[in-house]
Amino acid sequence: MQKLTNIALPAIYFLLITGCCGEFFRGSKDIVGLAISPTNGSIQPGTTQQFTATGTYSDGSTGDVIPETRWSSSDPTIAAINSEGLASGLSKGVTTISGDCQCYVKKTNLTISSSAANLTSIAVTPNDPTVNVGNTQQFTATGTYSNGTTSVITTSATWTSSSSTIATVNSSGLATGVSTGNVTITATSNGVSGTTTLTVQ
Repeated sequence: MQKLTNIALPAIYFLLITGCCGEFFRGSKDIVGLAISPTNGSIQPGTTQQFTATGTYSDGSTGDVIPETRWSSSDPTIAAINSEGLASGLSKGVTTISGDCQCYVKKTNLTISSSAANLTSIAVTPNDPTVNVGNTQQFTATGTYSNGTTSVITTSATWTSSSSTIATVNSSGLATGVSTGNVTITATSNGVSGTTTLTVQ
């Protein structure tokens, strides 16, 4: 028993000082991976960029972990970022944006430049899903820009359904099946659109 105590106490002390015990003993609500987006984005001074954080759980599912993520900028004089992942461009340059959730850290560069990057295309995912009448389907809109960067624009895009009698879609990209049939779900931003087909059965 004394030997077990001698082993256990240093281990507990180590976990306490690191503050990352969740990384070693994962619970059902702990993540096992983290992704942040957009990657290598570019904005102009005086504009903002919303970053997203997606956690992967032990069962393979994913979820939004923005509220649990600690955000930081390597150079707050170039771009500052708040607790909700919203970065504000302040001056020209490049800064590293870091997202830390349960000891998983992901980083990406954010460039503040006077040359604007134009939105060139929008991808709507998942591609051609199927739902039952009365059920919902969350869609995501990802924009690709002229400088090659991508950004999740789900909340800023305008969402429409080609037939509200088959399925409706709200301003956050959440579609609800109303009756059986196929419907086109469209996300539009700055005159650029992306579509996918939703089948309601």
